[in-house]
Amino acid sequence: MSGLKMKRQLGIRFQLIAGIVIMTLSGIVLIGALSAVIIERTAFNWKVNEAERLVSFLRASYPSETVDPSIGYRHFVRTLKEFGAAEYAIVGPGGRLLAGEAKKREYDGGDVVYSGESLTIKRLGGGWFRGMGDALHVTARLKQSGKDGYMTFTLPLSGASEDLSRVRRFLLIYALLDAVVIVVFGAYFLSRYIVAPIRALDKAATRIAGGNLDERAEAHVDNEVGSLAASFNTMADRLSSEIKSLERANEELNTAQEELLRSSTLAVVGRLAAGIAHEVGNPLGAVNGYLDILARGGLSKDEERDILERSVREVSRIDFIVREFLEISRPASRPLEPVDMNSVVRETVTTLEAHKDFRGIDTAFVLKEGLPPVLIDARKLRQVFMNILMNAAHSFAGVEGAKKVTIESGTETRTVARRRRRDDPRFSPSPERDFVFVRVTDMGSGVSTEAASRIFEPFYTTKGPSMGTGLGLFVSQSIINTYGGEITLSSSEGAGASFTVSLPVPVEKA
Repeated sequence: MSGLKMKRQLGIRFQLIAGIVIMTLSGIVLIGALSAVIIERTAFNWKVNEAERLVSFLRASYPSETVDPSIGYRHFVRTLKEFGAAEYAIVGPGGRLLAGEAKKREYDGGDVVYSGESLTIKRLGGGWFRGMGDALHVTARLKQSGKDGYMTFTLPLSGASEDLSRVRRFLLIYALLDAVVIVVFGAYFLSRYIVAPIRALDKAATRIAGGNLDERAEAHVDNEVGSLAASFNTMADRLSSEIKSLERANEELNTAQEELLRSSTLAVVGRLAAGIAHEVGNPLGAVNGYLDILARGGLSKDEERDILERSVREVSRIDFIVREFLEISRPASRPLEPVDMNSVVRETVTTLEAHKDFRGIDTAFVLKEGLPPVLIDARKLRQVFMNILMNAAHSFAGVEGAKKVTIESGTETRTVARRRRRDDPRFSPSPERDFVFVRVTDMGSGVSTEAASRIFEPFYTTKGPSMGTGLGLFVSQSIINTYGGEITLSSSEGAGASFTVSLPVPVEKA
């Protein structure tokens, strides 16, 4: 976390300024080094030219035979000393020392920097990357009355080296000041015209991502960054307009959905009332008829007993219907406990194996072990499985061949659809949740498309009157929906049916 924070703090400003500093210092160091080398070479060449001019002057002032030699050589030596020459010697014809030091060093080493017919100049010390050197050693031929002689002397370079050191110090100070000026002004202009607008863009984008769609980037610069900011603001305006349009459409859709839900609810209530009136009205009518018969009298004991038994059956039918609806509307009376769906479905199948409608049916289990428990009333879950399994058993009526029901279980992750609340973030993703499912698949007669669309409606049934009232799947769906799950049907007529019961895995509290 700290590394990410440090990286974020460095940012584009640091990177740009660091780049300017590196490029500036690199350029100034390169230019400074090149300038120092050029100045050094120029100073050295100037010293060489000075040595050449000195030799020319001395040759011109070389005393002739008509001049007093002592006077001529004193003038000769004085000139050498004025130019700072050292270790000088004037040798006449025959190797006779005419003036200077009788004993001189031999200069076998050194770099020859000038070589002519009668003049040789060597550099003592120095070279590339070693400075100018210590001195220039000059050897020049002299002529007097057709006889050759020569002179040698050295010109120290210490003075030029000191001047060159001062020049280097000046260049260094100038380079540092130049670098500071470039970096300061470069950082200022970069911050003002590039970094600051980009930061404004970044802040605006962050606020828009956080849901503040009225935020806009302020970048009043006439360059590509300003153009980018203008395009960004145009994009934000369009995004805000699209989101507001989607919100209006969502509100209209919610309103239409609520109206549709109310209409659908009224329609369901109407069908439910009609179904209840029909299902309760028929046995009530029969009981009323039986009571009229009993009221008229004249019946034998056996006939009265038969009519009473029929009346009791009709009243029991009314009682069953009323109890089914009370079961739907009554809240769970038992505290919720973790339930293993595999265990419940196994127990249900064991219970139904003795039922006459379930005889001859082969049940295959494909259950995933170790399923997480779900929170539901085990008694009601058993009722749901019993309704689905009995529906599978009844689907084999009139079907020849093997009768097989496959029961499988497992887990799956789903996106949980929910209505968006006003305080939800604008771009919050739909939550996901784990579900445990049990799927019951039969190879019976199947369900048509029209019947599948109505199979969970109350009192809707495709079976005969003796096989149920059409409330089983309606009650089962109501139970599962109460606990946050769902029942789905996948079927085609003549190809069997598959009911899937899914319940959410409890979310552990942090």
